[in-house]
Amino acid sequence: MKKISLLVVVALLLSACGGVESEAKKAVLGRLKDPDSAKFGKFTQVNEKTACLTVNARNSMGGYTGDQQAHLMKFEDKWDVMTIGEVSHDECIGIMKKASEK
Repeated sequence: MKKISLLVVVALLLSACGGVESEAKKAVLGRLKDPDSAKFGKFTQVNEKTACLTVNARNSMGGYTGDQQAHLMKFEDKWDVMTIGEVSHDECIGIMKKASEK
């Protein structure tokens, strides 16, 4: 019985974590030229209202852009992409920390 309870708790915790990342991915997909080509990497929720997500997708010429960082902010419980840029994931985190301090 304890094993079943532990599995239920772990499953609930994992699904809660995946929900935030999944919502962020949906926001990013809405900004891409070719959303079907998107390959996602690291996701970091910096705080309650900011996050960074690595994405690589095809551009209008059909080539992959290389890893870029989506800078996300949460407004009224919905993720919004502020920009997608060519910075490292760690730099994105630093930028979003500073942005949330203002």
